[in-house]
Amino acid sequence: MIAEPSYASAIEQSAGMHRACLRIADVSIGLSASSAEDICLASDMDPFRVEATDGDIEIRVAWVEQLQRPIGKKLFDSGSLWTMYARDYGYIIDFETPALGARPYKRLCVNRSFSEAQLFLSRQCLGELDTVHALQYPLDELLLTNWLAQGRGVEVHGCGLADRSTGGHLFVGHSGAGKSTTTMLWKSMRNAQVLSDDRIILREWENELWMHGTPWHGEAGFAAAGKIPIDRIFVLAHGSRNEIVPLSRSQAVGELFARSFPPFHGHGPLASTLAYLHHIADTVPCYLFHFLPDDSAVEAILNFPHPESCREKASFDD
Repeated sequence: MIAEPSYASAIEQSAGMHRACLRIADVSIGLSASSAEDICLASDMDPFRVEATDGDIEIRVAWVEQLQRPIGKKLFDSGSLWTMYARDYGYIIDFETPALGARPYKRLCVNRSFSEAQLFLSRQCLGELDTVHALQYPLDELLLTNWLAQGRGVEVHGCGLADRSTGGHLFVGHSGAGKSTTTMLWKSMRNAQVLSDDRIILREWENELWMHGTPWHGEAGFAAAGKIPIDRIFVLAHGSRNEIVPLSRSQAVGELFARSFPPFHGHGPLASTLAYLHHIADTVPCYLFHFLPDDSAVEAILNFPHPESCREKASFDD
């Protein structure tokens, strides 16, 4: 059983009678608890809900009166909401914010493969709230990115969209690079299907690289539970004119890594993410796209020679 010894009794009381499941990027996540209220999911997760199934990631939820800061080796401090610690069975991830007091408000005890976890909620910090979302961001994203970082995929900071004439385009960029602007331009001009305007997961399926929508949208608010093969990847950069420049393999890997979400707590997950990015650079053509934030940017992409489109394989759940 994955749990700190002092919390074993809380897990014994959580019989797992109630269950909720969701699927993001073809990864099934199952939540179990003794109360339906303890597995409540935020509305952003509605497009990703699925019927009860065995999860690739299984989480059992239980309440404890309070959580003390753990003693042990600190592996990573996000500098904001969460901190990761090493344990024999795997890891502890503690979540804290001054708005909820001076102690952790929830704790994830997870195995090394990030496939099985216990989530403890603090009554001292959360007991007075009307609604508690066990998987509230960034816990959901942390679980998925760490599960992926075992040769299964990678999450990138990007806008992913499907155009029925030209296929699947991924536009990656830092905050402020123009992902939301790009999304709105394509929606207004082409009525493109948008997977996400901020976070995209890349995974291989049937020997092709596919991009998947996520619940973690940007300013434009687009998030769809769908997937489509990637025809091309563009690294966004503001420019004085529209210009598309091919990237070498090493350049592409560097640009993608700078806009990805790899786990930084260990060499293994980091090396696995880099290897996956090398595979992406070998599989899909990558370009640097200096662009103007107007209709001409869409026209530049439409007029740029592109490989044979995989658009007919697009799959959207909505």
